[in-house]
Amino acid sequence: MSDEQDIEAQTDLQNDTAIEDEPEEDIPLFDNGVPPRDRKLQTNPFDFIVSSINSQINDGSIVLQDQFQRRRVWNDIKSSRLIESLILNVPIPVCYFAEIEDGAYAVVDGQQRLTAIFRFIDNQFPLRGLKVRPDLNQKRFHQLPPADQRLIRSRTIRCIVILKESHPDIRFDVFERLNTATVSLNRQELRNSTYRGALNDAVIDLCNNPVFLRIRKADTPDKRMRDAELILRFLAFHFGAEEFRGRFTRHLDNYLDSGRTFDGILIQSHRLAFEQTIQKVFDVFGDEAFRRIDPKGQPENQVNSAIFDALMLSFARIDSSLLLKSQAVIREAYRVVCNDPEFIDAISRATRDTARLNMRLAKWAAALNDRGIECPVISFGKPAHASPLSGAVE
Repeated sequence: MSDEQDIEAQTDLQNDTAIEDEPEEDIPLFDNGVPPRDRKLQTNPFDFIVSSINSQINDGSIVLQDQFQRRRVWNDIKSSRLIESLILNVPIPVCYFAEIEDGAYAVVDGQQRLTAIFRFIDNQFPLRGLKVRPDLNQKRFHQLPPADQRLIRSRTIRCIVILKESHPDIRFDVFERLNTATVSLNRQELRNSTYRGALNDAVIDLCNNPVFLRIRKADTPDKRMRDAELILRFLAFHFGAEEFRGRFTRHLDNYLDSGRTFDGILIQSHRLAFEQTIQKVFDVFGDEAFRRIDPKGQPENQVNSAIFDALMLSFARIDSSLLLKSQAVIREAYRVVCNDPEFIDAISRATRDTARLNMRLAKWAAALNDRGIECPVISFGKPAHASPLSGAVE
C-alpha cells in the first residue's frame, strides 16, 4: 500500500468498538403525509465565485458546521485534489444549501468540498499528492504563484438554495435524494445540517459526555454521528413518546425539528435525563453496556442500538439506589434475556419496527420484574395514558 493509500485508509477507518450500523427504515420518498398540493419545492440557483463563498463562510452566511458533520472525513490529499481541479478549471459538482431562519444557508450537499476550499485558502494545510501540478506540492495557499491564487479565487461553483418556503418534510426528503457525496451522509448527518438549534446543539455536546465515551471505548465522538443518533433516540422516546406515530425515523426527525426552539430549562432537563441515565447504566454494566452477549457468554465489541433503547428507556424510570443494590441480579437478567429468541430477533433485524421496539422493551422489563426489580412495561405506538415523559405504561 502506498503512503497515499495508507493515509486515506486511516482517515476512513472507524473504531473497532464503534456503534453497530443499523439499517434505516425503508421510507418511500414523500411518504410523509403531506397532501400532494403541498408537495412544493422552491429553489434559487446561484453561481458563486470561490472568493464570495469564502467570505460568506467567514461571516456566517454559509454554515459549514465542519466541527460536527461527519467530523471532517476528507484528508489533506483528497482536499488537495479538489484544489488542483479548481486550478485546472475542472467543473465542481453542484452544491446544495438549505435556507434557514436567520437568512443564512446550511450546506446540505457539498460540505466536504467547501470545507476543503475554505481550509486551503485559510492556509490550514499544504497541497499533497498532486499529479498534474506536482510543482505545487507542499505549498500552502499564500505560497502559490499569484496567478494560481487568482484562478482559485475566481472559479465559479453552481449552488442551489432550497428556500425555507418549501414544505419542511419535502425539503428533508429532497435532501436525501440530493445526498450524492462519495461517502453519503447518513440520516443523522442530514438532521444535523437541517435542524440547527438548541436541541441539536445539546445532542452534539452530549456526545462528549465522559461516561458515554467510556462505554463506547472511544476518546472522541463518532465520525458518522451514530453516537448523536443514539442520544437523540433516547430523548425523542423518553420525552416525545406521545408524538410517536409509528415511524421510528420520522419520529427522530420531527423531535429534533421541534427542539430547535426549546428554552434553556427544557434543554437542561434533556441533558440531565441523558447524563443521569447513562451513569445508571454504567454503574451496573460498566464499559460492557449495550453489547450483545455471544454464545460463550462474552460481550461483543460494538454497541447495539436496539439494546441501547431497552436499557436507557427502562433505567430512566428506575431509581438509581435500587439499580446499585441490584447490580448482580440485573446482570443475570441481562444474560438470560440475551439468550431469549424473541429478544434476539428484536435487537437483530428491522430494529426500528414498532413491534420489535415494543418486544425488546417488554422482554427486558419482564426479565427485571421476574427478579423483583420493578420496571414499567413501556409500549409505543398505542394510545398513551401515562405521563408526557413516557410511553404508554402497562
